[in-house]
Amino acid sequence: MDRVSSRLSHSNPGVVISTVRLTMKYLDYLTNPDQIRKYTKKLAAPLISLLAGEHEIAYVALKNINLILQKRPNVLEKELKMFFCNFNDPIYIKVEKLDILVRLADIKNIDLILHELKEYANEIDVEFVRRSIRTIGRCAIKLEKASERCVQALWELLRTRVSYVVQECIIVIKDIFRKYPGKYEAILKDMCENLKILEEPEAKASMIWIIGEYAEIIENAAAILGEFMKSFKDESAMVQIQLLTAYVKLYLTRPEEAQDTIMELLRICTEESENPDLRDRYS
Repeated sequence: MDRVSSRLSHSNPGVVISTVRLTMKYLDYLTNPDQIRKYTKKLAAPLISLLAGEHEIAYVALKNINLILQKRPNVLEKELKMFFCNFNDPIYIKVEKLDILVRLADIKNIDLILHELKEYANEIDVEFVRRSIRTIGRCAIKLEKASERCVQALWELLRTRVSYVVQECIIVIKDIFRKYPGKYEAILKDMCENLKILEEPEAKASMIWIIGEYAEIIENAAAILGEFMKSFKDESAMVQIQLLTAYVKLYLTRPEEAQDTIMELLRICTEESENPDLRDRYS
């Protein structure tokens, strides 16, 4: 590692990346913590310098950084802001940076990361907005102690009433509910007020799952599911399966409200549906 360390400042990005890879390989053979810290520290500057190059080089560097952080997350812990997205970054660069932000997220820097991600959620690039919202959800799942702050950020985005933002928030919040059951029911009211703008199958399926899971505390759960039931035959398989599951949960919680509908739903699934997954779910 001493013999090749001078190559970390080489003008050829390929040489720099190869040197980084070699250093990472031989770090596994070191046992002295001071030596490990010494060589690890040397990797940060050359990796960051590659990000200032052409987009193609920056992308390769980000891919390598992502792999390095999986093994040694402390290599770039002080370089967080270098992975904030620039407005002129292509989407493939932004996606990699978002992934790295999740890996670098900890209880100390989560507020800074959330502030940045909320800014991204106001961009005009719909795909980037969706990715940013999902990144907030990943941070919530990764850091239990910061999950409340992440949910608060999603709650603020939910109130924007922008269709694709709301739908992505609902998809993300479903995963948070699964990770932390019974913890963030306060957000349910605002979620239920956005039902009319749900258009995408994944968003609908996520909302239906949430209603079924919290049927005990959502007073008008039967009425909400009834709205989805009106277009049951036209919905995607994902939505149909979640609707069937949600009605079963509702029936177990409030049998008098769901009995008639669930019998009709089961009849449709067995007699009219051509989807074998739906029939198997019933059986």
